[in-house]
Amino acid sequence: MDKNKIRDDFAFRSKCVSYGLDWSEFNVYKDIIILNSPKKDIFVLLDANYNTIGIHKLEYNNQMKSIEEYATKYRDLYNYVDYNNKPYHFQNFSLKQIVDLASRVDFYNNHVIVNGKYVLDDHDNIYISLLAYIKFLAMQIEQYFLNAYQMKILGFEYPEVHSYLKSIMVNIDECINMHIDKKTRPFPIDIIEYLGQDKNNVEKWSTELYEIIKLLLNEKGFKVEGGFEHYKDIETIDKYEINLENLSSNLLKILEVTKDKIGENKLAFNMEKINLQSWLEQDLYEEKKVKIH
Repeated sequence: MDKNKIRDDFAFRSKCVSYGLDWSEFNVYKDIIILNSPKKDIFVLLDANYNTIGIHKLEYNNQMKSIEEYATKYRDLYNYVDYNNKPYHFQNFSLKQIVDLASRVDFYNNHVIVNGKYVLDDHDNIYISLLAYIKFLAMQIEQYFLNAYQMKILGFEYPEVHSYLKSIMVNIDECINMHIDKKTRPFPIDIIEYLGQDKNNVEKWSTELYEIIKLLLNEKGFKVEGGFEHYKDIETIDKYEINLENLSSNLLKILEVTKDKIGENKLAFNMEKINLQSWLEQDLYEEKKVKIH
């Protein structure tokens, strides 16, 4: 990687600013960017797309004494599929796959864009809800690293990233279950409060959170009751008879599209269109429709 090109890239500079770091203070080791912090023993590691893959504090009583010796370890951990530390919906995903998938998906005013193509599927499609969940998790991963950096700078330990992400998902599930027990509809603010996060994030993540709520309610055999007077209520439906783990794995096909094949960002009516479910399942379930109620 060319250091001058990296330094002049606005996306790279923006990433440095998010950590409060000087974009001229970095090194490149293989395909990893190593940002220097104000403390000589703490580093922020990025991949070639400027995604954070690790925050490291050197321990000089260890045999490995250079950050380069740790860099590959962090890249491998970022690419590692940790089956034990994520609920089954996404247990087949590495952190890298979650973040890369999220970068291919955008939600704009009730429109969904995947790989630069306008998605024609109805919003009751499970794949859209799963992508919304992945989008939310990618935001949580980035927030994790920002928090971890601050804790490292202050001299505190921080939980491991896979355990952190598992805890986020477990607590979202707990929040949904709590509302089901009360026979009330959960809202995005309920999840944000249950996670102990800034309420100002509700507006930023509302689309993703509504989709997550719909997905998890349906999985447990519930949906929001119809009619304005019942907008806070839920009712029972038939539980899913499908495997969400398998459906989630189908989403990895999105990453098989090379970057040069991704459509340009432009107005929706000029955008190439795609039926996402038919494309994802064309080799598996021809013409089968999977719906959320």
